Amino acid sequence: MHLTPPVAVRTAALLGASALTATLVVAIAPADIADAARPCRVSTTTKLDSAQRFASGGILRRYTATADGKAKGGYNQSGKVIMTSYPAGAYPSLINDKVGERQVIGDMVKSQQPQAVGAINGDFFIFPDIRYATSIEMARGPMVRDGRVLRGTSKRQRVVGIDSNHQPFGGMLAVRGSVQPQLATAQSIPVVGVNWHNIVGGGANLYTSTWSSALRADGKAYVPRPAGAVEWVLSKRGKLLSIRSSTQNKGKLGDPVKSGTRVLAFSDNSALATLGVPTGTKIKVSVKQNTNTGAKLFTAVGRGVPLVEGGVPGVLGCKAYDHSKAARPRTFVGWNSKGYWRSFTVPGSTFDGVGLRTGGFGLANAANIAKKLGMVNAYELDGGGSTTLYTRSNAGKWSRRDLYGVNTSVCACERPMTNGLAFLAGP
Repeated sequence: MHLTPPVAVRTAALLGASALTATLVVAIAPADIADAARPCRVSTTTKLDSAQRFASGGILRRYTATADGKAKGGYNQSGKVIMTSYPAGAYPSLINDKVGERQVIGDMVKSQQPQAVGAINGDFFIFPDIRYATSIEMARGPMVRDGRVLRGTSKRQRVVGIDSNHQPFGGMLAVRGSVQPQLATAQSIPVVGVNWHNIVGGGANLYTSTWSSALRADGKAYVPRPAGAVEWVLSKRGKLLSIRSSTQNKGKLGDPVKSGTRVLAFSDNSALATLGVPTGTKIKVSVKQNTNTGAKLFTAVGRGVPLVEGGVPGVLGCKAYDHSKAARPRTFVGWNSKGYWRSFTVPGSTFDGVGLRTGGFGLANAANIAKKLGMVNAYELDGGGSTTLYTRSNAGKWSRRDLYGVNTSVCACERPMTNGLAFLAGP
């Protein structure tokens, strides 16, 4: 199922409360955690209920788990969990819809990575208002696909993925770059945003066909992108095709990006640098990654707080997870001591009358269970109704796996997502 923007908005009205709650989970930064030196260790028990193989030797294990969270100021909880062990050598690849559009993970993986062995949901949602549209649902953080930044800003943000050597990465990512007109007198302008939901000040914001170009019947974009004070429309080869500003082509400011073009949208405090550059000028645009380790990423998706790092669960301390004591469905992604990828799914227990998903584990409790089951690094992805897990059989059949122990008498709703991770078998 693919959601065009108006359907996405209607669906957001139904599911938005749960998605917004999931988004708020990630607001705390490690620097703000007073007890970060004291990890939140919770006593847990697990009982294996069943195991099932999927494509290329992957194994999906279902457990009944308990956690003594009350001893740490949380809640004692019990419920079902799933540990998905992807085959040795498997690695995550970003699957995504255009910014502002959404699609269910099952359809997304089948159309974009049909040979993958499994797939999970990805980043949290945000709900920006852009010009004439309100509460547009889109990915909260950065995206990197096949080494190319699809979304990000000059401010470092949390991501998880792999580097150019396919080694696991859980850290911070920003974009750096420049816009340089090929004129002797023109100055270089920094790139400060790529397909972002607002115009980041101090430089050029790059918009590409990654942003939705769907149009309404009146010709307006269903998902308007932010309009710059000045905009340059570039050809595929970097030729400046047209200029938009308050004095020329004003009505086209913020127009969708047409196929074969890119748009540079300049903030108010960088617009002066665009003066005197005529159409026809060749514009060199450079966009690079900037990570906290210096690694160049091949795949990255925005993530929430770290749940397990270096084999330590609840690494930020119990207070960092106080906002998420409540039982909720959850998705973690990470790896074991050998660097083999794992995903940890807390299915929840039921759906309520309006299709929102309930039950599960608190964040610190789930982190300790994930550690007990073998994850030495684990990071939070979106949860609640976004929690999704698919695996593929050796015969090529895809099956949804995230409903273990969930009462589906009301619905078995799958929330459309803006991105996710598909796991590809190694060589």
